[in-house]
Amino acid sequence: MVKLLIGQTGDGKPFTVDPSSLTKHTVVFGATGSGKTVLCKSIMEEASSQGTPVLAIDPKGDIGCLAIRSENFSFRPFSDNEAKLLGKNPEDYAKELAGQYHDSYNALARDDDELNRFVEKTDVRIFTPRSNTGLPVSMSPRLTPPKDFAKKMGEDPSLALDMLELKASNLLRLAGYSEDGKVQRSLISTILEDEWKSGHELTIEKLIELVSNPPFEKLGMLHLDDAISKRERNELSRRLNVLVTDAAARAWFLGEPPDFDRWFHKSQGRIPINIVDLRTIPSEEGKQVFVEYLLQELFYWINRQEGTQTLQYLLYFDEIHGYCPPIREPPSKKILMHLIHVSRAFGLGIVMATQNPVDVDYKIISNANFRFIGNLSTRQDIERVRTGLSLRADAFQVISGLKTRQFYYQIFDQAESGILSSRWLISYHRGPLEPLEIKRLKEGAAPEKMTVRAVPLSVPEEVFLRDTDRKRAKKGILGGTEERIVFAKKIFLPYLDFTYRFPAERGLLSKQMVMSEGRSTVLALREANFGFDPRLVELASMLADMELDSASIINGVDSTVLVSERLAELKNLLRDYEAQSEERSKQYEVLPKESPTRENLKENIEFLRKTKLLRWKMFADGLQLPTKLDLDKLELLEGTLFYMPYFIAKLSRGGESRYIVWNHEGREDDTIADEMTKNKKFRTLIETRAIP
Repeated sequence: MVKLLIGQTGDGKPFTVDPSSLTKHTVVFGATGSGKTVLCKSIMEEASSQGTPVLAIDPKGDIGCLAIRSENFSFRPFSDNEAKLLGKNPEDYAKELAGQYHDSYNALARDDDELNRFVEKTDVRIFTPRSNTGLPVSMSPRLTPPKDFAKKMGEDPSLALDMLELKASNLLRLAGYSEDGKVQRSLISTILEDEWKSGHELTIEKLIELVSNPPFEKLGMLHLDDAISKRERNELSRRLNVLVTDAAARAWFLGEPPDFDRWFHKSQGRIPINIVDLRTIPSEEGKQVFVEYLLQELFYWINRQEGTQTLQYLLYFDEIHGYCPPIREPPSKKILMHLIHVSRAFGLGIVMATQNPVDVDYKIISNANFRFIGNLSTRQDIERVRTGLSLRADAFQVISGLKTRQFYYQIFDQAESGILSSRWLISYHRGPLEPLEIKRLKEGAAPEKMTVRAVPLSVPEEVFLRDTDRKRAKKGILGGTEERIVFAKKIFLPYLDFTYRFPAERGLLSKQMVMSEGRSTVLALREANFGFDPRLVELASMLADMELDSASIINGVDSTVLVSERLAELKNLLRDYEAQSEERSKQYEVLPKESPTRENLKENIEFLRKTKLLRWKMFADGLQLPTKLDLDKLELLEGTLFYMPYFIAKLSRGGESRYIVWNHEGREDDTIADEMTKNKKFRTLIETRAIP
């Protein structure tokens, strides 16, 4: 029987898993740096190598590098940026990586056929909702009736009614309704039920007509107009119509909708690994809605398949904590519970991972048969996992001492537990792929010269060179050391000019929530730590076409992907401040008043509060947002990339360096200069581009 090799036990024996046992589901916990992603990727590598199609939901972009694989472990050009950040020659670094990966693979005592099977027999596709960076996938709501719906209404009415509610809820969220839109959901559910029972093919256009003029006179026990007024029905029709007419809404319908007959089809003998990269969805609310829709489509599809107890498909859900929290009921939670309950009967295995054990509903994951717990950040996290999964009493001590890529495992149905060291990967493992790298993988060829938009440099470079020489320290009358010019050169930095939308209250007496829009600009580099700068918007009119070799400029992005990530980083940062404050406050309350630690905690709590407020103020002031805005409701609409020229000089003397930066108008820019001084990643990135 074929087994999946995941790693080795503490006594050096191979740790293998029967593929069919994965239909009982798996959960993986681990903090950043624990090796959680490596373990999960190894499960996907093994399953796909043995013929199991994979669907991976990837909120942070950590899974896309499964697409970078090679029989000789040659990962260029995708390893080049990492080499530059490490200060290494790209070719030498690629050889170094190949040696490391060869050694790790040989340590598994596997032959080359295993390696070749994964490299040659898998087909990794990266899907990007709302974007054509990868393979665009749309959220076009297919209203085709589920298979044997009328029969399901008779045999399992609870399941059939849940199908109706989920589809109606998804449509309403797309149309901008909150959970309060119960009567609208009831109307759509009733229309869907009538049409599906009759086996009719329903389109969004037809649904809009039926909402305006329903084919029934009563909704429940009430006359139609008493249950939902004509005005409310017209408003619902209008909002649904926006889905097919509004430019921002149409971004959801870019590409083809999920087609699991095609996604899971083994074309030409190659096993598909389908990765859905959620970074292209601007808002957390949008991600929730899309995940709900995607899981709905999978749920409907899996219910049409033949029943089996063997593993046929694998669903991997990374960073699940935001999608099944213990208290809230986000759109994705209910459908995920349905999938977990029915999937085993159809051969679907589900692997769920998170670095935040406190923020997960254990009703969803406590039935997982395989539990892998890596190093966790806090005692609270470890205790939450131990109690939530009913682990042995000594598990706390064991988990506390785990190293990177070590996991405490428990196989529930076998009452087995121990320590596992996960194997290393066949595919290249590094941080998230850049949008241009995803395009390169999609197109299968190196990018040609690209046309970018750039603001012209209004001051001749000779002037900057002269000013650099004038500003460097010279020898004095009494001697001393002169400052040396390390480099002085024009650099292009990418900026993203984007529009955004957010809900705001209007009206003095009758408060109404309306959608407000704005426009701003952000420096499109992850390594930088700048706020959003609306002053740069006026530069859009100054843009000029320039032909630049993509290898000679700082790579930016050509969509709102990076800004979305910046927003997500900010949200996580603010929530982290809140979590730390709550934890410190709890500690503060239980300490005796005379304890010196109490005063230190009080100062720390105040520092966290002020830091959080400062971070928010920098962000909100830049975008001119209301102070009480829910960040999850902020939606990015579209963005345009352009480049700004800067002249940057590095001066050095006696082992100390300083930077002088001029903007396109010839004015000194202390913000960029300070960032060069303080931010090592940013400095390294700029210097690798600046040195001839």
